[in-house]
This record gives sequence, C-alpha cells and structure tokens, in this order.
Amino acid sequence: MIKWIKKISSRFKKDGNFFFEIEKITGFRPHSSGYYELALRHSSASKENRGRKFNNQRLEFLGDAILGAVVANYLYEQYPQAGEGFLTSMRSKIVSRKHMNQLAIQIGLHKMLVKKTPRNTHAKSIYGDAIEALIGAIFLDRGYNACQTFIENRILREQVDLKHLENRIASHKGALLEWGQKNKHEVVFDVTGCWGESHARKYEITILLDGKAVSTGKGTSKKRAEEEAARLAYQTVTGQS
Repeated sequence: MIKWIKKISSRFKKDGNFFFEIEKITGFRPHSSGYYELALRHSSASKENRGRKFNNQRLEFLGDAILGAVVANYLYEQYPQAGEGFLTSMRSKIVSRKHMNQLAIQIGLHKMLVKKTPRNTHAKSIYGDAIEALIGAIFLDRGYNACQTFIENRILREQVDLKHLENRIASHKGALLEWGQKNKHEVVFDVTGCWGESHARKYEITILLDGKAVSTGKGTSKKRAEEEAARLAYQTVTGQS
C-alpha cells in the first residue's frame, strides 16, 4: 500500500493547485499528497491495484476515532462545569453525520471529492465522511498534534457555533420518547412501508401516539425514517423544531 501511496503522490508533485487547495483547507502543505488523494476518493470511484480496492474508507475509520477524541477534549476544556451527559450530547451533535456533512461543504471539501455518484448524494453524508478521512490522512502524514490543530482551529473554532448547538436536539426520537414517558403517553414506531432493491431500499415509519397516527417519515434506512417521523411528531406535540 505504501508503494501505491507514493505512486499517487508522484502524480501530484507538479499539481500546485492540489497542494494549494489542501493547504487552504488544513492550514499547511502536505508532506505526502498521496494520503490526501486517497482521503478524497470515495468508494464509488475506487482505484484497484493487484486485486485490492483503494478508497477513503480505511482513512475514514482512522479519522473518526481521532475526531471523537479531539472533540471530547475540546468540550472538556470549553465547559469545565458541565456534566458527562451534557458533554456526550454536545459531542454527538458535533460529530453527527448531518453536521459533519454541513461542515465539509462549509470548508469546501466537497469540491475536491472524487466520486461517481448522483449529485444529490450529499444527503447521504459522503462529504462528512471525507472530513474524517482527511483527518486520518493528516494523522499519517503529520501526526496527532497536527490533527488536533486542524480540528480545533479550522473546524471547531471557525465553523462550529457551540451556543447554537447547545439548543439543538441531538435525537428527535430520543426527545420524543422522553416526552412520552414524562407525560405518560404511549409512543410507537411502526414500519408502514418498505420498497426498492436491497442496495437502494427505502422505509416509511409512522408514529402512533396513544394508538393514533401523528406523523410519517421516509428515509433510506429505518433509523433515518424514524428520526424524520420523530422530528415531525415532536414538532406537533411540543411546537418545537
């Protein structure tokens, strides 16, 4: 794999624009551009070498762990009086797929991602996944301290509004179930639809409140459909979005 990375890197030695774009996003020029090229290659555009497919999924796995650690440390320092529950909730809001997807677009990373997917695929959070892969690339290229600097300075301080996130609901499903328990209402999530091929399946979830349907949500997974239905139901019963 290292030889393959070096081979990629050699292709970008003369590509000043690639180095410039990486530097603009991260704040520094890469030592080995091959890691970054790999981080910006979605699985739909995988490269093959000796029977192996190369894309950003392994780097995403690595970056996800580093991102969680840096965000946890940052929140620990920003909220010295906060309890574990609050810190956990805030971390979940920051690293959620939807939020990371938004952050990737804000810093312009989506423009550099190599993919072979429909234009509306941003809804599936592949851009947010690319941020995690980029963090993995930074770690391999420059180490943990560089990752921490990038995440704290270029993402958390410049792009994340903590005050706004404090009031954002991390999970509407969780909030709805908590509301139901507190107010003694039975909340049921019922699968009322499922269609499409296995690789493009869609689900429909209807929420029953004390036996009566109050909302319906659709999504590419049960989890997404449940969250959408819960968001609508929560807005109906509380008046909050």
